Amino acid sequence: MQIRARLTLLFVLIAAGILAGVLCSVYFLFKKNTKDAFFQGLESKAEMTAQTALLGAVALNPLTANWIAPEEEALPYQDNISIFNNAYERVFTVTPDAPPISVKDLQDIYQKGESHFQHYNLLALGRKASNLSGATYVVVVEGYFDPTQLTQLRNILIISFFVGLVLVALAGWYYAGQALAPVSRIVQEVENLQPADLSRRVDTGRTRDEIARLAETFNRLLDRVEQAFKMQRMFLSNVSHELRNPLTAIRAQLDVALQRDREPDAYRQALQSVLDDVQSLSEMEEELLQLALIHNDPGAIPFAPIRLDELLWQAKQQLQKRHPEYRAGVEFGEMPADDQVLFVRANEALLLTAMLNLMNNACKYSPDHQVQVRADFQPDGRHIVEVCDHGPGIPAEEQQLIFEPFFRSPRHLRVKGTGVGLSLVQSILTLHKISLSVESPAKGGAVFRLVFPGATYLGEE
Repeated sequence: MQIRARLTLLFVLIAAGILAGVLCSVYFLFKKNTKDAFFQGLESKAEMTAQTALLGAVALNPLTANWIAPEEEALPYQDNISIFNNAYERVFTVTPDAPPISVKDLQDIYQKGESHFQHYNLLALGRKASNLSGATYVVVVEGYFDPTQLTQLRNILIISFFVGLVLVALAGWYYAGQALAPVSRIVQEVENLQPADLSRRVDTGRTRDEIARLAETFNRLLDRVEQAFKMQRMFLSNVSHELRNPLTAIRAQLDVALQRDREPDAYRQALQSVLDDVQSLSEMEEELLQLALIHNDPGAIPFAPIRLDELLWQAKQQLQKRHPEYRAGVEFGEMPADDQVLFVRANEALLLTAMLNLMNNACKYSPDHQVQVRADFQPDGRHIVEVCDHGPGIPAEEQQLIFEPFFRSPRHLRVKGTGVGLSLVQSILTLHKISLSVESPAKGGAVFRLVFPGATYLGEE
């Protein structure tokens, strides 16, 4: 069932319940008030009869029982007044052949003092009364209650109920359509979107209601989708470009080496150059695989408590092992009294890769091939690590671009690199909820500042 039909049905059911409650209340209140007015009339007749018939002190004698039992439930008369003594004998009646009141009803009247009951098709009111000598009697006044007005009112209310439901259903269907029209419009606009043109956005309208917020949410989703498509196209283009250069270089070097016989040193030099290019391709492949793992299945990456200070020393040792010409200095602030503060929950291999890439990048772009790493350990676990280089700095317009895959600054095209390192660093730090910022002082150099999220895990589990 569509939302419009479901809303209309719900609207009709709610309105039906409210209408039924209101109309039934009107009917029963009118019925009660009408009967109360009818019994008030009977009560007046009973009071008048008691004052008239029981005015004297003489006891009334029982009447001869000459009544005729009716063949049906309906009595042939429409009103009557009778008086009964305490022996339940009729001593006065307006209609002599009227059927007497049952002993049970008379007993109820004697016990309660007054009682309302039904006698055949008549409504009756009985009340105790006394004459001047103190003798107790029961005055019973009967009358026919005409239900014609109640029947007419009931029919009018029933017709009004169904007419009202039809009007409510029509109004509900119309207003549900009006309310859902913006949703239908959004659905139509989204269906018309094509992968070839992701720049289009859903119209949010002029209102600031829930529908507008839904459209804004769709637009934010489309922004992310468009960005993902752009990144994918750029990624494929850049990968093709980055792979073409080393492969072309390898092929050219092998072609030159095979054109004629050469000295062993020449072959060794050519093979060493090819090996360097293959090593560069291997590093790029490893970084791309790590990027794919982080983005495709981050939940499968295991985390465990590791010591941050030991990780930084390990990154320094690996950097100098891979590049003996590089120099890295690691400086720690005040060490905490509790070693457990130094533990952070992370994937050791990935976090080591991020630190190693930052340090390698800093040495690569520094003329003296040196990097300085400073770590400030906080008691709440919000540790701060800064990686500082002595390079030419990073212009403000490039400080966000350097984290895009395969971005290479025009100033450093001659510097050998894969173009994936900083993008991988940002992805790893985002996975670990570590904030990363870049500062480039006017005097030169760049500072990559890492702030850890806090000590949610201390020690080993």
